[in-house]
Amino acid sequence: MKKASEILLIVALILAIGLGVHYLVNHYGYTSYEWTVLINYDKYQLVGNSTLSGYVKASGFISVYIMTPGNFEKMKEGRQFSYYRAWEHVREVSFNGIKIPWGDYVLVVKNEEKSMQLISVEVVDRR
Repeated sequence: MKKASEILLIVALILAIGLGVHYLVNHYGYTSYEWTVLINYDKYQLVGNSTLSGYVKASGFISVYIMTPGNFEKMKEGRQFSYYRAWEHVREVSFNGIKIPWGDYVLVVKNEEKSMQLISVEVVDRR
């Protein structure tokens, strides 16, 4: 009888840990990129109706935009585009507590220089 209760306790503990991990993954998105090569654009998916915190650092000048995927495609094609928030021609951006509207949004890092550069990005996107 004692053996069965121990097995039941272990199964309950594993289930509780699994549910906790599932909750954290669904409610706290975390993405970290360390010094990757930025040739033209890098795009990071954001969670709609969430709060964005993090930073972007680069070895050259970049522009950072929060926009819809449709506007990202317009930007890549060289057409007129709009954005929710932007930091243009900077080397470093820190953001803390930026409210992302409900919907599909991306964080876009655009290389503003001809020479190859590196970026370091950390994005924490919380519901």
